[in-house]
Amino acid sequence: MNFTQIMQLILVGGALQGILLAVLLFTRKTNQLANRLLGAFIFLVSIQSILVAFDTREFFITLPHLSKIGWLNPLFFGPLLYLFTRKITSRAPRFRRTDLIHFIPAIVTFIYLLPYYLQSTAEKIAYLNDFETARKDDFGLLGQATLFQILFYLVYSLKALYRYEKKILDTFSELEKIRLQWLKQFIYAILSIFFVAAIAFYAKKWYVPVLTEIYHYHLHYLMMVALVYWIGYKALAQPQVFVNRPVLPASFPNQVSTYDQKAPISSSNDAPLPTQSPHADNLETTQESVPKYQKSSLKSEESQNYLNRLLDYMEAEKPYRQSNITIQDLAALLQIPKHHLSQIINNKLDKNFYDFINQYRVAEAQLLLVDPKFKHLTNLAIAEEAGFNSKATFNAVFKKQTGQTPSEYVRSQAQNVRT
Repeated sequence: MNFTQIMQLILVGGALQGILLAVLLFTRKTNQLANRLLGAFIFLVSIQSILVAFDTREFFITLPHLSKIGWLNPLFFGPLLYLFTRKITSRAPRFRRTDLIHFIPAIVTFIYLLPYYLQSTAEKIAYLNDFETARKDDFGLLGQATLFQILFYLVYSLKALYRYEKKILDTFSELEKIRLQWLKQFIYAILSIFFVAAIAFYAKKWYVPVLTEIYHYHLHYLMMVALVYWIGYKALAQPQVFVNRPVLPASFPNQVSTYDQKAPISSSNDAPLPTQSPHADNLETTQESVPKYQKSSLKSEESQNYLNRLLDYMEAEKPYRQSNITIQDLAALLQIPKHHLSQIINNKLDKNFYDFINQYRVAEAQLLLVDPKFKHLTNLAIAEEAGFNSKATFNAVFKKQTGQTPSEYVRSQAQNVRT
């Protein structure tokens, strides 16, 4: 078996796995639209990998009706990825007719290529035998426009993902089940493959020495096949990633409170209150960010009143000990409009909701960790008492805010007592 055959085996093997994964995604009964968009993306990438595996003039002369199919497929990659990202990061409705606008480049290209697709076998073989003309077309304006179209949609997919991340940080105090790290890794991996593909394309177009080998050995598609294998692994190891959408409230981002507005979260008398609010030094000094809230009706005096109510309530009632509390829940408990509460936390305290709540949780955990009454509890139990949902989140947030792990903090406090 020579090198070319090994390459073909890798590309085709990855493509077949991709097709199988696409079929599984299409047949899922839950989260159908998102799964089908991702399935369509993986299916078309897999078909393209097969075409690339046999990308020789001899192959297309043998099967001329497959030629130029590879010109059309990549124009679907960007729109499918963007629509999938938008769907999984929002409460977007089902596929809308206006979404078809994203496929206009593919439709226009199909119409442009239709006369070629309708040509006879002999006509296509004659064209393919004219090597210089075929090569010039392969690396012409259409190929370059396709690259820019994919880049455009990759950037927009990342923007949609970052908007989602900002929104959940301003809305939730626990992110473990809704943070889409795998999607960020997926998009950045595709972005990396895109840059390799762009280098390969222009190196081949302009006869750049050495770099032309990237195109010759189809490095970008080998990377894509590796990505398909990674997706397959994720589907086996973490099937919930592809089966279910993030667990968001039904009306995200404007969801209704899940707590009874008239029933405040009960405080615990077991743990001592912090001697000072974690934000006490920021009450009057933080300047408000004008652009985001310039149309807000919240007056300065009312803002300060709301802030005082918020901080008093946090210390007295400890709502942060509810692990899944959201900004809507806290706003309902305080009887403050949610958008005003968000404005106060963002501008007056210069924090998002996630960091605001978790700063209190860390302060609570610091007290519990060194309190003899809680010495019998594990770090996980302490974390849950303070409002954290998992040990991993607790350790990460604690280390970020204090510069120490919980265990290191306990040891350092013990040393301070001895000295």
